[in-house]
Amino acid sequence: MAKTFQTIEDVLKDLTADQAKAAELLFENDLLPKGKRKSYTEIANEIGVTDRTLRNWRAMPAMLAYKALATKRFLTDNRARVMVALVRECENGNASMTKLFMQAEGMLVDKAEIEVKGKEVNEDAVLAQLDRIKSML
Repeated sequence: MAKTFQTIEDVLKDLTADQAKAAELLFENDLLPKGKRKSYTEIANEIGVTDRTLRNWRAMPAMLAYKALATKRFLTDNRARVMVALVRECENGNASMTKLFMQAEGMLVDKAEIEVKGKEVNEDAVLAQLDRIKSML
């Protein structure tokens, strides 16, 4: 069973000092514009490990959890800026961003309905149909 991490501090308990530094550098690198990002080799050299070691670390559950939790923290810290950018895109006519805004605000919800005809309801068939619908989302 995979370990569940609740906070970045929980994650850091599972990482060595070099792995923690790598996690932070990789996350910060992802925030940079494409032309400004470092290569894995450059980041590995900065930490003092091989490119292969850095790539192996990147796949570790604790490293993936660090990235997810750091992203969540970043988005929470920057929610107002993100929403301003989202609204600006909506005002510029970006339909995808308008849909995203409406979903974020609970104004647009994916909905599926199942109509059952007949007197008897086969509960297993209804649940199977719901599973098929969910798999398509």
